[in-house]
Amino acid sequence: MKSAQNVRRAVLQSAAARCSARTSHLAVVAAVQRPLWPLLSAWSRSLATTSSSSSSSSLRSGLAGGCFVSRRTYVESSDFVTTVKQMEDPMDVLKFMAEHADSDAATHEAALRALGRMSTMGDNYKKIVDDPRFHAILSSIASRLDDCDARTISMIADASARFRISTSELSEFAQRLAEVVTRREDAFSPRNLANVAIALSIRGVRDAATIEFIKAEAIKLVDDMEPAHCILLLEAFRRWGVFDRQLVDVLVERMCDEIDRFSARDVVDAFAVISRLGLARGFLLRRLCTLAFDNLRQFTPRELSKMSYALAKLRFLTPGNIADLADVLKADLHRLRGSQVTELLFALAMADAREQIDLARTLSDQYLAEMKDSKAPRTLSSLIDFAWSLCALDLVDEYQKDFEAVMKKILEEHQPQNRVPLMKLFDVLNTVEHFHKNLNIKPPAAWTAACDDADRFEMDRLESSRLHNELVMRFDHLRGSANGNAWQLRMLRNQPCGPYRVDLYDEASKVALDVETISWPTSRRLKHRILVDQGYKPLLIEYWEWRRVRTEEEQMAYLKDEVTKLLEQ
Repeated sequence: MKSAQNVRRAVLQSAAARCSARTSHLAVVAAVQRPLWPLLSAWSRSLATTSSSSSSSSLRSGLAGGCFVSRRTYVESSDFVTTVKQMEDPMDVLKFMAEHADSDAATHEAALRALGRMSTMGDNYKKIVDDPRFHAILSSIASRLDDCDARTISMIADASARFRISTSELSEFAQRLAEVVTRREDAFSPRNLANVAIALSIRGVRDAATIEFIKAEAIKLVDDMEPAHCILLLEAFRRWGVFDRQLVDVLVERMCDEIDRFSARDVVDAFAVISRLGLARGFLLRRLCTLAFDNLRQFTPRELSKMSYALAKLRFLTPGNIADLADVLKADLHRLRGSQVTELLFALAMADAREQIDLARTLSDQYLAEMKDSKAPRTLSSLIDFAWSLCALDLVDEYQKDFEAVMKKILEEHQPQNRVPLMKLFDVLNTVEHFHKNLNIKPPAAWTAACDDADRFEMDRLESSRLHNELVMRFDHLRGSANGNAWQLRMLRNQPCGPYRVDLYDEASKVALDVETISWPTSRRLKHRILVDQGYKPLLIEYWEWRRVRTEEEQMAYLKDEVTKLLEQ
């Protein structure tokens, strides 16, 4: 009996030793990253053969055998993910996934993310989205979504948003993703929810159920959100075309509370989304500006350019701010490229920064030199920003030939659906028509009509705004005198003046009033120069100045002062 017990003990010790050796071997293999994915299948087959030949049947059915199988699955999955991430050719990724179609969700997510990254390089996009193996990857992921946790769903959504253009397959995949998301109440963290929201908005999922689910979950989680999460949610709802005041209020309040947690990138992204939304939240903007301009050297030149562009559109860029930006950027202007240059130039033009005219010339020269040397095409928006900036800063005559070349490039393109570049170009075409008739620029009728329609549509949209109603009510009871003559203006809304329409117009005095609203994409100063040339008396009401006069008495006094100064000129 004792001899049998000794034999049994020896067998068990030997089995345990062999199991320990195999486990150590796997740990070493897991620590080594193998860039050559074809070796993986051979490695797996080798392990399987070794296991079957050296393990006893009792060990395979025991606890040690169970540990061995679980560890091997984990190692294969992590190694597959690492291998996919290291690939640089989309065809390699597609081939690998075709040969490992039964791999787990993490591997499929890594493959989708890698393909999204590669789709922005050269002509890879069409090769990827037209390949049946890519469609197989999407179908495989879609079939596994119900079994994925919230974090994995968020990562898959983020990976799917990396493709710059939607296809029918990507749209169907996003819709399937939205269906799964809306069944996961209280499952998402703030980060995961923000990633899902921005991904679905990029992919064009706009059904009411999804949007309402994201809103409800965001309001629940707002107390745990970081600034980056709030920014992504604001951008997602902007892309959906949904302005929900309750959600915006709680997100903005959270951003104000967390102002000390903003990173440099958060500050830049916040300015960008606030400017795109036309969100007039002065308290938040002031705190962000204080934070930004106290730490300007923490930002990259690209971030400073983007920040100045957004602040200029918000009419929140002061001459002092511009001087600080110019001082920080002067040594790094050469690091700006393409649209980054025109964004900074446009900011100078929007703020009418004539004291920085030398900087404007430097930026113009840099953009033109890059346009001539580089084969990469300029975007339509950057070309239009450049042309508008030259007009606003009175630099057209200095760059006459280059301006003509830029306008030729613009007018050779198809008219965009976005009204913003069309409204900017409307100013440019009117400036050419009234101040630079000698230039060889003849816009096609289609472009002229598109620009005029965009300007008219936006004017009609703003006509009934609360701010415009407020102004009309004040003018109904406003009276004064200028140069010894009494005046009372009878303002009519949205009236034609020369080539433009103005917010309010009094025909008797020819006073044409515009409000410099933050939702309008260009400064009205360029427009008013043209109106002055045609005999009108333009009056510009600065949006933030009007916000500072809160009571009815203050508003009446402010308007009376401005009109009197205008009529006495």
